[in-house]
Amino acid sequence: MSLLILSKEGRGMKVCKLCGNVDQLEFYLYQKTRCKSCVRKRQLEFNRANPEYLKAKNQRRRARKMSLENSLSTSEWRNVIETFGGSCCLSDSKNVVLEHVVPIGWGHGGTMVGNVVPMDATLNLAKRDKNLIEFIFDEVNAGLFSEAKIDFLIEYLAEANGLTVTDYIDFVYWCDDNKRTIDEATNDRRSSFDLFKEATREAMKEA
Repeated sequence: MSLLILSKEGRGMKVCKLCGNVDQLEFYLYQKTRCKSCVRKRQLEFNRANPEYLKAKNQRRRARKMSLENSLSTSEWRNVIETFGGSCCLSDSKNVVLEHVVPIGWGHGGTMVGNVVPMDATLNLAKRDKNLIEFIFDEVNAGLFSEAKIDFLIEYLAEANGLTVTDYIDFVYWCDDNKRTIDEATNDRRSSFDLFKEATREAMKEA
């Protein structure tokens, strides 16, 4: 071990246990046993070995910026993927990405169970911020998705959100018709479901 580390002046000095680096400028303030280079290397290795973790983390950040719920954990995202057999929610593709059913850009929903599904990367790019129901039944996609896949997807989403299929579809359309800006979402932190239910009650009173 370096005499510098053993010396009185060196006691308490940060030493990287992975590479032996003792340059104090190369340590984060909160980290005592690993230098910046080793921390970054370990994080990169972890991200590569755990892509689901990185996807969930990035999507939580997106929802947080819109002041929306961002509670999706890595294990929850894995469970959602397993629910769909490791495939796209609309096709047999295994090249899937995280898809927000109610788009974050609408100012509704969020990154949580009940609003995320695995979707083929190409389909995800085609859908973008479109209404999922409209996207599925668009004439451009006619015959592309099986009825069984569609039924399973919609029934799963309805159940995951504690709604009937009809109410869930109404909810998606309500979100589409009542998009919010970041400021609007920030100023009213009620969930999209609470807002939808309130709007539904008001509509019933007026009927």
